[in-house]
Amino acid sequence: MKNLIEIGCKSEIGAFLVTSEKNMRYFAGFSTLAIERFAGIVIPVETGAPVVIVPKLEETKAQERSAFKEIRTYSDSENPAVVLNKVVKELKLEKGVFGVEGTLPFRFYRMLVESSNIRAEDASATFSQLRIIKSEEELKTMQKAADIVAGGIKAGIEFIRPGVSELAISSEIERTIKENGGESIPFCIVLSGANSALPHGETTSRKVDAKDVVLMDIGAVYDGYYADLTRTVFVGEATKKQREIYHVVAQAEEAAIKSVRSGIKAEEVDTIARNVIEKAGYDKYFTHRTGHGLGLEVHEEPYITQGNKTILKPGMTFTIEPGIYLPREFGVRIEDNIAVSENKGRMLSKLAKELTVI
Repeated sequence: MKNLIEIGCKSEIGAFLVTSEKNMRYFAGFSTLAIERFAGIVIPVETGAPVVIVPKLEETKAQERSAFKEIRTYSDSENPAVVLNKVVKELKLEKGVFGVEGTLPFRFYRMLVESSNIRAEDASATFSQLRIIKSEEELKTMQKAADIVAGGIKAGIEFIRPGVSELAISSEIERTIKENGGESIPFCIVLSGANSALPHGETTSRKVDAKDVVLMDIGAVYDGYYADLTRTVFVGEATKKQREIYHVVAQAEEAAIKSVRSGIKAEEVDTIARNVIEKAGYDKYFTHRTGHGLGLEVHEEPYITQGNKTILKPGMTFTIEPGIYLPREFGVRIEDNIAVSENKGRMLSKLAKELTVI
């Protein structure tokens, strides 16, 4: 939080209002299930200690888990604006500038600015830049998350056989992840046959056939942090064309991973992966960026894509996930999770990626 206060001082922001689940977890160590109710943290820059405001039903959780111990609550019959206004006055912030998240719901924005003579500014970039560099503790958590997802994919691969449905494979993966400590599974995409040619296809009741391609893209959370891994396998046999495309994608991923180091631009890593696929003649079938940042959110900075000139620094974390998708035929994607260290990329995920025929 020290860095946030320093940024506030330099930018003449009097306080920050943190309301998203991810940022509350980052700053206070816990998040709430407020749904439509207001929950947030007022973090003053100079006038006092942070104050947590939560619905009454979240009070015990806040008391037990929050790093900030000044906690205010309101019942469902009370207006949270009254509590927020009182906190603002106590901290002498009535005429101050608040840094808020760009995703702040309009009704909460209005509640803030109408309660007193406050001006709100978008501080999304500030929050993003604070979170973009992970600590060693965060990296260990993300590595654990990746281990859990890898275990789920292994179970899914072992479960695959002709006649089982995509949904059944997905259920087996989810069951394994939860049994091994997965906190939640926001997506568990299993695509077979021609469905695998859809980069973000939907898992269906389609049953796996002999000679199918099966693509599994799984995102799960452990202790608040995401892992996001993809593997593609073949049932019965892999044709010459399928083997060729798999090896091109694998080479593109490996080249991109080897290029990761402190000082390289995000777009350069994307270019390296893209060049491998272009050289093989499949560039028009690689239809998305090479990767995205990973942490408390499954998509955050830095994005590994053309036009992103962000210079990679130690502690930044992201996916590397090139793919080739032949419409109405099949698709191949391989995805791992990487952290930047001084001279190379650090693999957070450890899962075999040799061409696998089941």
